Amino acid sequence: MAEKRDYYEVLGVSKNASIDEIKKAYRDLALKYHPDRNPGNKEAEEKFKEITEAYEVLSDPKKRETYDRYGHAGFGPTGFDWTQDFSRVRADFSDIFGDIFGDFFSDLFGGVERTYTKKTYKNRGSDLEYTISITLKEGATGTEKYINVSRYDKCETCDGTGSKSKTKKTTCPVCHGTGQVVSKQGFITFSHTCSKCRGEGEIISDPCVNCRGTGRVKNMHKILVKIPAGIETGSSLRLRGEGDIGPYGGVRGDLYVTVYIEKDKFFTREGDDVICEVPITLTQAILGDEIEIPTLTGKVKMKIPPGTQNSSLFRLRNLGFPRVYGHGKGDQIVRIKVVMPQKLSKKLKSLFEEIKLSESIDNYPEIKKFLEEMKNN
Repeated sequence: MAEKRDYYEVLGVSKNASIDEIKKAYRDLALKYHPDRNPGNKEAEEKFKEITEAYEVLSDPKKRETYDRYGHAGFGPTGFDWTQDFSRVRADFSDIFGDIFGDFFSDLFGGVERTYTKKTYKNRGSDLEYTISITLKEGATGTEKYINVSRYDKCETCDGTGSKSKTKKTTCPVCHGTGQVVSKQGFITFSHTCSKCRGEGEIISDPCVNCRGTGRVKNMHKILVKIPAGIETGSSLRLRGEGDIGPYGGVRGDLYVTVYIEKDKFFTREGDDVICEVPITLTQAILGDEIEIPTLTGKVKMKIPPGTQNSSLFRLRNLGFPRVYGHGKGDQIVRIKVVMPQKLSKKLKSLFEEIKLSESIDNYPEIKKFLEEMKNN
């Protein structure tokens, strides 16, 4: 299999290109290579697939962030899945091209309906958004959470038809199925959305009482969300087909669950590593010790060597976050904080005074260097 080209190179834009620049570049290239303008040209078809894939990724902030960080590997071992992952292109197609290519978005990518009309897309259900909070440890190990989502379902009373008698819609008598009403004032012609059918071109003569003719009603659903280990705060999970059902039998939208990780009392995250600040006494720092510290998976013991300085860092391998797009884990970084005693007994104070008298500045190279530089300044 040939190695994929860089998406920015495919669209001919820089890595800091704005969304408008990306959209313009895609439009220009798609107009050139669209199969409708190149019938029977397999090379143009493959080119169109390539630029459309690049646009799908770079026009989506989350996918673009993943690509910028991990490249093509960010989409797993099988790469970008066109049978699942081209929702943005379908959503933006009419906005970008209008009626240039007629009323359909051809199935070039497999696994989707053969034609995708504007009307079908218009009847697609809305995508829903939901936010969820998890602990930092749950983010490290992965977890499953149930969420309650209110969404539109098919009306069972009319079987989603919107009609009390479950009959099909009839052609609007005002616009005769066009969805538009044309009127003239002198030499000027005006076109506006039909108020009778609201631009649908069809009407329901006997609306269902339960759904008021929409073919759908709202229900509460308990949905299981599987959160992968290593997820970063602010990441959005897409649950396909868990959004609103579309009016009159339209396909379901998707559910986007944004995950936020709560602050932890012990750990902060930096990439795949976790930082843990551990306080120790002055005596432990001077003489060394073996202490117990927390990790994401439980407590472990760690040796503090004699003469440990304040803010010293110790790395515990593979005790950080799992790498979502790769193998292994990050590390846990232990930052030592040497804590001074708040009160001294007479005996301790006497001992410290005795130590002070016997101390040599040569045993404190940082202090010695500072005093010498200050003297020569």
